[in-house]
Amino acid sequence: MWRGPTVAHQKEVNGKARAKIFSLHAKLIALAARSGDDPSANPALFEAIAKARKENVPNDNIDRAIARGSGKDKDASEIVEMIYEGYSAGGVAVVVMVLTDNRNRTAPNMRHIFSRSGGNLWETGSISGFAFDFVGVLSWELWDVTPDAFEELLLETNARDYTINDGHFEVITPANELMATRNILASLVTIDYAEREYRPKSPIELDDFDKVLKLYTLLSDLGDDEDVSSVAHTATIAPDIWQRAHDMVESQKFRT
Repeated sequence: MWRGPTVAHQKEVNGKARAKIFSLHAKLIALAARSGDDPSANPALFEAIAKARKENVPNDNIDRAIARGSGKDKDASEIVEMIYEGYSAGGVAVVVMVLTDNRNRTAPNMRHIFSRSGGNLWETGSISGFAFDFVGVLSWELWDVTPDAFEELLLETNARDYTINDGHFEVITPANELMATRNILASLVTIDYAEREYRPKSPIELDDFDKVLKLYTLLSDLGDDEDVSSVAHTATIAPDIWQRAHDMVESQKFRT
C-alpha cells in the first residue's frame, strides 16, 4: 500500500535535495569569487568549481555564481556565511553553518526549526567554543604507499593526528591549515574529502527515544532548509534507536 506514496515522496525529496545542492554550491562559488573571478589565479574558486562539477551543477549556474560573487552582477544580494548554535532535547549541543543572502529570512527560520523540536537557540560562540573543536578533515581510501612514506610527508604539514578506519585514512588539521595540508598530501594521494568541521569534544550518549526523535526532527528540518550548509551535534545514538526515529518521521511525511 505504501509503494505509490513512497515513490512519489522520494521523487519530491530527490528534486528538492538536488535543488539545494545546486544552490549551496552556487553560494560557495560566489563566496570564493570575492577574491577574484579567475579560477587559475584563485585556488579557492578553482576548488569550489571543481566540487560543484562533481555534483553535476550546470555551467550556467556556475557562471552566474561567479558573476554574483565577483560583483559583475550588480543586482545580486551578497552571500554571507553565518553560524547558529543551540541545544536540542536531552542537552545535545548543535552547531549549524549557513550560507544566506537574506539574514531576515534565515534567523527566524532557525528559531522556528529549533523551537519546533523542543530546542533553543543560544548566542553564537556560546556553545561552539567549548563543546566542539573546529578542525580541517581530509580523507581518502587506502592506497599502495608505505606508511613510512606517508608519515614522512605528513611531517611537512601541521596535521594534528591521523587514523585508519574501515579502509580509509583520515587526517585532522587546524581549520586554517586545511588547504595547505591538502596541497602537500595531494602529491602522494588523491584526496576524496577535504572540509572544515565542528567535532564534539565530549559526545554524550542519547538513549531516550523521545529525545532522539526530537533530535532527528531537528536535523531533518535543518537538512531541508535552503540556507543550511552543514550541521554538527554532540550526540551518539545506537543505530537501532536512530532507525526507529527515522522510520517514524518519514512515515509521517508520507501521510502529508
